[in-house]
Formats: sequence, C-alpha cells, structure tokens
Amino acid sequence: MRRLLVLLLLALLLLGGGSLALWFWTVGRLRAGFDTWTQQVAAEGWTVRTGDIRRAGWPFAADLVLRDMTLSAGPDVVPGGLRWSAAQAVLHLSPLAPDVLEIRLAGQQRLRLAREPEAPFEAASFVLAVPLPGPAPVQLAARDLRFAAPVEGMSIGLLDGQAQQTPQAVTFELSAEAIALPPPPAPQPALGGRIASATVAGVLDGPLPPPSPDPATRASAWQKSGGVLRVRHLALGWGPLGVTGSGVLGLDTGLQPRGSGTVRLVGYERALTVLAAGGAIRPAAAQAIRAVLTLLASTPEGGGAPQVQLPLALKDGVLRAGDIPVGRVPHWDWSAGP
Repeated sequence: MRRLLVLLLLALLLLGGGSLALWFWTVGRLRAGFDTWTQQVAAEGWTVRTGDIRRAGWPFAADLVLRDMTLSAGPDVVPGGLRWSAAQAVLHLSPLAPDVLEIRLAGQQRLRLAREPEAPFEAASFVLAVPLPGPAPVQLAARDLRFAAPVEGMSIGLLDGQAQQTPQAVTFELSAEAIALPPPPAPQPALGGRIASATVAGVLDGPLPPPSPDPATRASAWQKSGGVLRVRHLALGWGPLGVTGSGVLGLDTGLQPRGSGTVRLVGYERALTVLAAGGAIRPAAAQAIRAVLTLLASTPEGGGAPQVQLPLALKDGVLRAGDIPVGRVPHWDWSAGP
C-alpha cells in the first residue's frame, strides 16, 4: 500500500512538472511571437510600446499580460495619424482551443484618429480572437462599452465584427446594437438619442500602397491600382427610420470621392414627422419630401410597410438621389490632411 502511494505521488509530481514545463514553453512562444509581431509592424511604420510584461494563467491557460500597451502610426501610414492605448492586454491561449489566440483588453482604452479629440472608453469585455496560424478572419466581440468626454454618456451594448487582410483586399464587417448617444447638454438628434442597431460590411479592394510622407502620393497609387471601397451591406435602425443599402466609393483622377449606390428607406413618413417636429427640417420641406417619396414607394410582396428605393450617385462633389441634387461633399485637400 505504501509503495502504491509513493508511485502515485511520483506520477502526480511528474505530471505537474510536465504541465509546468509545457506552460513555460507555451508562454515563451507567446512572448517570442509578440516580439516578432512588434518587429513586423515596426517595418510597416507602426510603433508598439508596453509597460511591464508578466506570465500568468498556469495551470489552466497560458497568458502573457501586457501593461500600458500603446499602438501608434504617423500620417505617412494612416492619414492624419492614429494612436490607441489600453491599460492592460492579455494574450491568452487555452488548451481547449490551442488554435485561437485571444487578446483580452481590460481597463481604460483610448483612441485618437487624425486631429479628432481622444476618445477614452471602457468595456465589460473586449476580446479579439486571432486564428493560428490563419488565414481565417480576426473576430471582435465587445460588450457594454462606456465612453468618457468628449462623448461622455455614450454607450454601446454590443459590438461585434471581423476583418481579414490579403495582399489585394481587406474584408470587414462591423455591427453595433443598443447605441446610446450622449445625453444633454450635448445636442440631441431629432430621431432620438438611441440607435437600435447599425451594421456595415464590405471590402477595401486594391493593394494598400507603402507608407509615404505625402498622403496624396498614397491616395494616387491606390486610385491607379483600381482601389475602391465596396459596401456590400449597410443597415441602420434609428427611431422610426430603417435604412439599408449598398454601394461603391472610390477616387476620381483629381483624388476626390466619387461613387454610386442604392438605399432603401422604411418608416420615412414617421421619420419626416419627427424631423419636422424637432426643427431639423422645415414642415413645408418635410411635406414636399413626403409627397415625392410616396410616389416612389412600393409595398413588399406579402405585405408590410411601404418602402422607397433610391439610387445614389456622387460625382464632382455633388450627391444626387436619382436626378435630384441633395447635397455637396467638401473638397478634400490632401495636403492639409484630415
């Protein structure tokens, strides 16, 4: 009996020692992979900085904990520049899913694009799932995002997405639900302070040109290679209004935006009433728009609310719905940047 107990103890020690050795090896591979990725993105013009890096997770997982992580790029890589930071990023590998690397972000994150004010936010959970070794899409799942000033009070209940990059294109999909816009004293939109859902999916076609200190040079190279943004699906549910659509957007030879697409509107009658009551448009204009849309409306087969389908075109800075000009797009000065 004593010999059996001794053998069992030795087996447990060997098993535990083997598990610990495997954990050390896996975390070491995580650190080596992170260092390699840092070097790769540095060659593309990105800068990665972190504070303390420590190992964690044994015996149930292999984790690499990165404190105060920052990712940034100048205007030669991203028009206007970009800077993102997170209080903590955890690179997580589970033995139950060894082919998926999870990047779990915790604490406050900060994002700044071009000259826009920095947007700090936190989330109940924020996870990026990266397939190993690929090339499946990277998945995003975030819950209960809460924003601070300058959009304090804004929140997003659910945020999901995916993206995949190839040498010739970047495909993407992003959807958000339960979007609460900033409350007063921030300006209140006529359609209400809550957006039920928003979705966009598409592909950025054309090889991305190498970094350049001149944004116009990059834009011209992308335009000449046939680069376009193809929006395969766009959907928005805001108050009484439902919008779906698709389209293509690119640059003309003068590096100004041009494109075409189609939008479908549901609930436009109630939306026009709300917009007029809120002062967003004049009652007379709302009445005229309602009359035109009613003439264009159709009822889906099998019944349902009337809907309007409108062709859109953007050319020479003018946005048209059919043959009707509905607005102008400001001239884009590439030398000034965003």
